[in-house]
Amino acid sequence: MLKTSSRRTAWRRSLAVGLAAVLLSSGAVTGTASAADEDQRPIAADTNVPYLPLDFQYQWPKFGETEITDNLKFLSNSPAPDGLTQFSNLVFWDNFVAMGSYNGLAIYDVKDPAAPVLVSHVICPGAQGDLSKAGDLIFFSVDSPRSGSSCGAPAVAASSTAAWEGIRIFNVADPASPQYVGNVQTRCGSHTHTQVPDAEDPNIVYLYNGSYDTSSTAAYCKNPHLRVEVIKVDIRSPQTAAIANEVFLWDEDPATDLPAPFKAADRADGGASTSATLGCHDLTAYPAKDLLAAACEGDGLILDIKDRLHPVVLDRVRDANYAFWHTAQFNNDATKVIFQDELGGGSSATCLPNVQNFRGADAFYAVGADKKLTLKSYFKIPRRQSQNENCVTHEGNILPIPGRDIFVQAWYQGGVSIIDFTDIEKPTEIGYFDRGPITATSLTAAGYWATYFKDGYIYGSEYLRGFDTLKLVGDEFADAIRYRYPNPYNPSTQPEYTWGWKTAPVVPSGQAVSTVLAAAPTSVPVGSAGAITITAPAGTYQAGEYVDVWSRGDGDASVLASGRAAANGSFTGEFALPAGYRPGVHEVIVRGDNKLDTALSLVRFAVDFTDVAPGHQFYTEISWAAAKKVTTGYADGTYAPASTIARDALVRFLYKATHPGQTAPACTTAPFTDVSVKHPFCAEIAWAKTAGITTGYTDGRFAPAEKISRQATAAFIYRAANPGITPTPVTVAPFPDVQPGVAGNFSAEIAWAKDHGIVEGFSDGKFHRTADVARDATAAFVYRAFSAR
Repeated sequence: MLKTSSRRTAWRRSLAVGLAAVLLSSGAVTGTASAADEDQRPIAADTNVPYLPLDFQYQWPKFGETEITDNLKFLSNSPAPDGLTQFSNLVFWDNFVAMGSYNGLAIYDVKDPAAPVLVSHVICPGAQGDLSKAGDLIFFSVDSPRSGSSCGAPAVAASSTAAWEGIRIFNVADPASPQYVGNVQTRCGSHTHTQVPDAEDPNIVYLYNGSYDTSSTAAYCKNPHLRVEVIKVDIRSPQTAAIANEVFLWDEDPATDLPAPFKAADRADGGASTSATLGCHDLTAYPAKDLLAAACEGDGLILDIKDRLHPVVLDRVRDANYAFWHTAQFNNDATKVIFQDELGGGSSATCLPNVQNFRGADAFYAVGADKKLTLKSYFKIPRRQSQNENCVTHEGNILPIPGRDIFVQAWYQGGVSIIDFTDIEKPTEIGYFDRGPITATSLTAAGYWATYFKDGYIYGSEYLRGFDTLKLVGDEFADAIRYRYPNPYNPSTQPEYTWGWKTAPVVPSGQAVSTVLAAAPTSVPVGSAGAITITAPAGTYQAGEYVDVWSRGDGDASVLASGRAAANGSFTGEFALPAGYRPGVHEVIVRGDNKLDTALSLVRFAVDFTDVAPGHQFYTEISWAAAKKVTTGYADGTYAPASTIARDALVRFLYKATHPGQTAPACTTAPFTDVSVKHPFCAEIAWAKTAGITTGYTDGRFAPAEKISRQATAAFIYRAANPGITPTPVTVAPFPDVQPGVAGNFSAEIAWAKDHGIVEGFSDGKFHRTADVARDATAAFVYRAFSAR
């Protein structure tokens, strides 16, 4: 709607300006009052809801100056390309941003947001250049009558039968060389349009077309319009795009309690000079919620778009303080919707003491479970501007921050504002960037048409100055900075924000993690303060992708390290051994944000007992036993490999080896006279007795603390490995000192253990059947018997 052509260059100054001063000067109370008490707000006329007042003491930036809060950093301005001016909306894909204008579009490469590169620009007059993208196609709104659809067609009067308005379609598969490939003529042109994907076919999109500039003398756009055209596009064949339906928004059963279109006669005494509703200015879709918010001059609407071709009006609202319902945004859970009032058509100075701060403001509505709207508050920037600055609410988007509702918004020469509306009744400005007026002596329309946050940066279309980039700064925005938007990203089509990286990885059912990444070192002593380095090769991730290293656990998994992939897709991360990691082989999961749980990687490393280092004779066997929780060693991190093992400890080893991951049933009856139910291994000893692994001694004792001989160890292992099976007697001695047929020497069990590679003799060829068994040899015996099971 703006018409201006003058352009100036502003110098920059940096100011350390805190928002506390702004808020205090807006009526805050000092003393011991609570924060809530300090923000008592005045009540707006007619609607009786609170609003944030103007700070009359605020000193706005003067000509040639800028002002910015600490949570923003201004990065760059790219002046208008030759032949383009009056910039409007933005659309994003890959590393590119397209910026519309009243006479064409420009495409920038923002791989480095601090130094955007103009890739191409197209001169194709036809205001106002609202954009969206699907596949390789960019759709461009034209709302000024031309003599035809071509880019070179001159302007004509709306009364001309040759008048053409609607949607132009460009193919930007090569961003350096956009190609004009199609168009759709609409009845009243296209002031704005909003793209909605088909619910099933990814090749089909719908453009909901907003237009309202009607005239009784127009050849096609007669008064009133009162409809939204639904244009169906198959992105594989843009030349077939066509209007598939016209949705009349005020054409339902007369018995409905929804109001008719707003008329001049409906204006409240003392209220705003609200525009009569002839059509819709802007539409914001939230496909994941099947909702559409429509800003329609004198009315605000909310619609159900589950049936993409046949939207249904759910509610309509009016506001005596609104001059022109302009745009809307939902919060992430769609329990709130913000409507904007473009008081003065965007070209007027309205951020002044003589304009109440609930005029030309955002209106915050609660969305009920029945999708009915309830006005809760207004917000307008508290920073008064000069009489030479057009200033009013305009385009923006919602930051993806879990648990908070934060809005980045353009205010023309009021700059860019960051607004926290988590408390819907007290929306508050928490950051801003503001230039002084573009001219020192007169009102010239300029400033931000649109400012959108994406991937850590704010991109702004400056009506006359060109394309701006800013960076969001601060830990409170960490989740928003990390969030990656859909590709392409059309700001008027709201995505549902999810933060998948914040929940622990889950291996998809029926799948295994097959990718194993390298770790260095591959083992560390328990309690080590050293770090483990993980390396993923080039191509594992996308350039710049966020990557997390997660511990594995049931309900207590946590992030051990985070980082970003290199330009070639490789990743190197380092983490310290978490407290509480016991000896054994451990796994951590590495996950990138782009594919989350569908592309997980594992890293394996060993945590060693402090007295069993790599190179120990039985390092592999003891590490296996620790990994399988056959043994946990001692509390001080040692295993005591040379110590002899007792009978109760061997039984526990065998239970854990044969029942991986299980806990023995509670022990309620003493299995032997010297093993009470309070014995730490009572349950395992009871199992061993029931399973026939041990019968104890003839006097009813088990002697749990006694050392166990090599022959008894072989017998225990045989019975655990072959439950209920009597060993086959042998006729040939397995070792010289293990003769068959001798009672109590367990020759059959020892022969079986030798045949299965579980036991070996000593250098003298003997078995030494009555010798004690060391803990390291025990781990070796159990490993050989059960590791392959």
